Amino acid sequence: MREGDEPGPIQGDGTLDRPSSTLLTALLPGITFATPQRKTDLRKETMATAPEAHSARFDVLRVSACLAVILLHLSATIALDREFIWSAGWYVSVMADAATRWCVVGFIMLSGALLLNPEKHVRPNEFWTKRTHRLLPALIVWPAIYLAWRYLFWKEPLTPALIVHDLLAGRPYIHLYFLFLIAGLYLVTPLLATSIRDLSSAQLRQTILIIGFLAVAANLFDVHASSAFTMFVPYLAYYLAGWYCVRVREKQPRRYVPIIGGTIAVMTVTSVYLVSALGLDNRWSFYPFEDFSPTGIVLAITVFTFVLHGRISPRIETLAQPLAPLTLGVYLAHPIVVELLRYGYFLAMPILLRPPYYIPVTLLLTCAITFSLVALMQQVPGLRRIV
Repeated sequence: MREGDEPGPIQGDGTLDRPSSTLLTALLPGITFATPQRKTDLRKETMATAPEAHSARFDVLRVSACLAVILLHLSATIALDREFIWSAGWYVSVMADAATRWCVVGFIMLSGALLLNPEKHVRPNEFWTKRTHRLLPALIVWPAIYLAWRYLFWKEPLTPALIVHDLLAGRPYIHLYFLFLIAGLYLVTPLLATSIRDLSSAQLRQTILIIGFLAVAANLFDVHASSAFTMFVPYLAYYLAGWYCVRVREKQPRRYVPIIGGTIAVMTVTSVYLVSALGLDNRWSFYPFEDFSPTGIVLAITVFTFVLHGRISPRIETLAQPLAPLTLGVYLAHPIVVELLRYGYFLAMPILLRPPYYIPVTLLLTCAITFSLVALMQQVPGLRRIV
């Protein structure tokens, strides 16, 4: 793992500890925690496996989450299209949508796993300077690119008031909220790391569960942090959980497979039923897919822990290593590639806009084009800083 890279979007490193049992076990059936030989604080505990030993898995997580983001955006296009509802292609799209809903949360957990080591934050100004140098160019340039894209490609009548509104809301385009979210997490990371320095494992678990419960309750009652400056707040639980989960000693990671599969099945079946009962446009129809629904939480944490600790072919780890540094750029650039492909399909081969062709063909083309494009951009000094 390269110091200073973004774990795809965000990266870092840290010496982490080995937790004892309980509270998260209630949330995540099947996790076995190592029990410390003595009661101690997180600063003094040692990690079951050194961070360097996880670096290949971090790369796999970054690439997997990046591919899942693309697949999510493609499957949601079909799942939300009335033309295809109740067709075989629609059911497959809903299931693919459910299976990929862990992706952005996976990035956030990975960021927490890599950045929340208290020993790395003895000089907060150095942390902020380093992260600002990495994130600020992207935070300025990509919103400008997508605002121009909305105006020039989609012919959207953008006014100064609308532009300011969307920027303050942290949503100049569908996926760019992540940049604002991660900027907020960066801002509080030194404070968080200092705050958890003297917590026991049990206290950290309780903190995660309390913040997570409040986030679930707020989402359930439709209370959202709608500002670019506050949208990170509900995700603090995931951020802390990433740092916690990387210390999990899982002796039988294969037990996660039925949990993951069962959760995806529950999400799919429940949402299909809710769509039939409430309609496609009802906010609650896809509630099981949301980041702060019970199913969304279980899926995100179990996928993260399984990829981190499960048995993965060394070939996959080797393949992920050169692709991992490209994931931030791919995440940021892929919507333009997808929309250009859709426009090309419309002009030349409309059948590719329909299932079963749309998702597999567009996924392959988007990955090939976007990864290649970002690899080229990283060779150009001026462009390298935004990807």
